[in-house]
Amino acid sequence: MLHEIDLGGVLLPPLMPVLLVALLLFWPLNRLISRYDGYRFAWHPALAGLCLYIMLCALSLALFLVV
Repeated sequence: MLHEIDLGGVLLPPLMPVLLVALLLFWPLNRLISRYDGYRFAWHPALAGLCLYIMLCALSLALFLVV
């Protein structure tokens, strides 16, 4: 079960660490895919990037629920 994070009296949503981990994984992967021109195989590169981020969010959420 995810719980709110208390940061100096401010309650943050429980998915905040999940989204941050996914973002930290997304930045190097996005850079790597862009460097080697991997987005040329996608119809819409921005949507491909969004799908990658959503998959990383699901992966990090699954990891947070297991731990």
